[in-house]
Amino acid sequence: MARLYFILILSVINLVSFAQKPPEDLNNGAQKEMSDYSYVKKGIKKELDKDYKGALIDFNEALYLNPQNTEALYYRGYVKAMMLDYINAVTDYNQAIEIDTASVELYYCRGNANFEMKNYQSAIDDYTKAVSLDSTDGECYYNRAIAKYNLGQNESACEDLRLAYKYGDKDASAVLKELCRVTRLISIPRN
Repeated sequence: MARLYFILILSVINLVSFAQKPPEDLNNGAQKEMSDYSYVKKGIKKELDKDYKGALIDFNEALYLNPQNTEALYYRGYVKAMMLDYINAVTDYNQAIEIDTASVELYYCRGNANFEMKNYQSAIDDYTKAVSLDSTDGECYYNRAIAKYNLGQNESACEDLRLAYKYGDKDASAVLKELCRVTRLISIPRN
């Protein structure tokens, strides 16, 4: 009987403490999700205004609340790249890719950061992964071509430039003419 009385008292104490919690604590998961999302939105606005330091603060807050937020990792990496902090941008893209392995944009941006650091083979690997996920992304073919060209892989670079042109990259035409000695481009229908 004493044990039943003890369990009853604990139940009443739990109910009272639950009832005293403020409403935002009752649904902590949903509130947390809204908070990290709102920090990402604020960070994006600051990034668009070129307030990169302010944007980093907001993306850091979002990641403090939700370390698995790939959007916050992506944008924080992007802002770091805009600030020429390519090493840390790659670190953020790596973390995001661990969570979302199917994002063309993450591989593309990591490739860009690797390219800027002259890690051309890593950039090629990233662009290759991106085009394996979306074989119609002309910009990925174009960037991979330029990375290949920097490594002396000229024939392969020209093949990528042709694909970039085929898939609508606006810069591919001029570079094809210059690097690949193409004198006349034929309009290639998109699939």
